[in-house]
Amino acid sequence: MGVANGKRVFLACNSGASVMNWFTRLWSPARPTHPAPVHQVEAASTAAVSEPSSAPDTDMSAEASHPFVPWLAGTVERTTQTITPNEQHALDVLQGVLALPEIPDMLLPRAAEVVPQLIALLRETQLPLQAIAQRVGKDPLLVAEVLRLASSPYYRAQGDVTDLEQGIRLIGSVGLQSAIARVVLKPIYRSAAGASGSLHANAIARLWKHSEALAERAAALADSAGLDAFDGYLLGMLHDTGWKVALASLDRAKYTLAAQPSAAFVTELTEQAHRLFGLAAQRWTITPGFTAFAADARQNGLANGKHPMAALLQQALYLCTLPGGR
Repeated sequence: MGVANGKRVFLACNSGASVMNWFTRLWSPARPTHPAPVHQVEAASTAAVSEPSSAPDTDMSAEASHPFVPWLAGTVERTTQTITPNEQHALDVLQGVLALPEIPDMLLPRAAEVVPQLIALLRETQLPLQAIAQRVGKDPLLVAEVLRLASSPYYRAQGDVTDLEQGIRLIGSVGLQSAIARVVLKPIYRSAAGASGSLHANAIARLWKHSEALAERAAALADSAGLDAFDGYLLGMLHDTGWKVALASLDRAKYTLAAQPSAAFVTELTEQAHRLFGLAAQRWTITPGFTAFAADARQNGLANGKHPMAALLQQALYLCTLPGGR
């Protein structure tokens, strides 16, 4: 690809009026060797992405689930009580979905054109720069995403970027791949089936916001661990489809989340949502690494995941629960 090669670093960029978490890898030897600050979604403060070795000595899958579920569902914090019969019914509903060979379209629309389009575009990132710019230029949404990324605060000293070829050269190959993935995959989160006021409809905007934060963190952690950063970005971007399926399933079962869910229920619900992601991701053979992680998610869950990315995802989820982390 006609972009500079060199040291890979990350940046966060503005998205509209609010500051959104964002990931990309930049190939430019003149850039700093440390990750740029991670700009928060809902807070003015920033928090640097930490190395995997600095993770707290705790079960992060449980720690991450406890503040996340109340935030996602708009409830208050969980209680210390045991799982109630109503909560057990919800878990049984999701276990029934997990027993299926694949996720029904009514719970997660197949969006058959999405992944082939993504794979085709990703292959084109290996073309010469001019050819890439011509292809990207056919998609106004992708053009806007590339230019917004290239004009982010990280490059503010160079001024806003208005030339597409210049923008592609600045963000680099993996930066372009992440921009493509964000534009192509966003419709998966837009299809909010369910009546107004349902668990699914109420949470869909938060799921997309969380998926962006999770993608950025998972990519940064994967890169620092010597794993594929784009695989980290993909699993972070698509991981919350498990929650999307879970909430849609509970809506169809007429389930209402308690104002104060039990901690044990929240932990188990998080595990089931992770496995549902693994089941849903069977449709998305985007990269071998992503496919292998999805298979591990379905079989082993999050807390007992065997794939190297499982521990990194737990830390990324944990980081997203910190103040301003979403």
